[in-house]
Amino acid sequence: MEHNLSFSISKVQLPLIIVKVKEKYICFILDTGSTCSLIDSTVVEYFKDIVEPVGDYCISGIEGTKHKVDMITLPFNFEGYTYKTIFCVQPLLNAFKGIEDESGIQVHGLLGTDFLIENKWILDFKELNIHS
Repeated sequence: MEHNLSFSISKVQLPLIIVKVKEKYICFILDTGSTCSLIDSTVVEYFKDIVEPVGDYCISGIEGTKHKVDMITLPFNFEGYTYKTIFCVQPLLNAFKGIEDESGIQVHGLLGTDFLIENKWILDFKELNIHS
């Protein structure tokens, strides 16, 4: 699989991908600085019929405080592949509000290094591509 990141990098200076969940599209930031993938709690509520609870987990925020969060799996499709990723659930829309205000793009979560390693994705910032 190869996917070009030029548009999202030029638009918001972030590597973004748009994935399909059922018949809806949601947007994720590819975040090499996050050890776990995160998804907004409203997205989880919207897709509650296909979300599978996994348990809970303790994550550390950027400020160093620990937060207990629910963990779920949510299947999505991207570039012809189906992924069933484990996400930590957090209210995130306010955190991404600046991106939406500046670009018109609503971000629903992020895919961290857990996802990138598990799926053997390589972010090539020289060529602005994802390779797997």
